[in-house]
Amino acid sequence: MTKEETWGVAIDRARRFFREQPDVQEDNANTYRFGDCTVNLTELKPKGMGIWAAKRCRVRFDGGDADTEAIYHRFFIQFLSTGG
Repeated sequence: MTKEETWGVAIDRARRFFREQPDVQEDNANTYRFGDCTVNLTELKPKGMGIWAAKRCRVRFDGGDADTEAIYHRFFIQFLSTGG
């Protein structure tokens, strides 16, 4: 299963989220593993909205259905209020 989305979240916040998960392993600053799911983060150019520039990142989840759904759900719940 693959899920790839752009989120209005600074990449540092996404990194911090994955690093704080006790069952997630960090391969490098932008790649994490949860079971058989690999998560890749990509920093995107901020999106301009008037005088504001919203930070964004692309999050890609690749792996088996159960592990992908589980870690995606955690991420989704954590950042739901920031807008995906």
